[in-house]
Amino acid sequence: MTVQSLVPLLNVEDVERSLAFYREALGFAVEQQAEEAGRAIWARVAAGEAALMLNRPDEIDSAGRAARPSYGDVVLYLTVEDAAALHEALSARGLQVGPLERQDYGLVEFQLRDPDGYEVAIGSPLAD
Repeated sequence: MTVQSLVPLLNVEDVERSLAFYREALGFAVEQQAEEAGRAIWARVAAGEAALMLNRPDEIDSAGRAARPSYGDVVLYLTVEDAAALHEALSARGLQVGPLERQDYGLVEFQLRDPDGYEVAIGSPLAD
């Protein structure tokens, strides 16, 4: 058996709110969606080779997750062509992004949190 892909499933308070964040901030597109009473309760989104599933469970505690310190739990790590440009664009739109940092391991990175407190780190290779 060979694993073919890994698609994290995030339990979120409001699938539609999460869809808006991942679409508008990070460029994900909806591939599949399930609804109940006219509202999204599950969706699969993708951007490039990255994919996520968003799910609305019966109970969830997003406040606890959002209060955790940075890198205190699972971090979704996205690689992009130009992290500095994305950092600037997200900042200009009023999103709370962490500082842009040059790392000794050859990347420039920053982090932000989605509406449910999930941490998203974004990086790209440093220019030569």
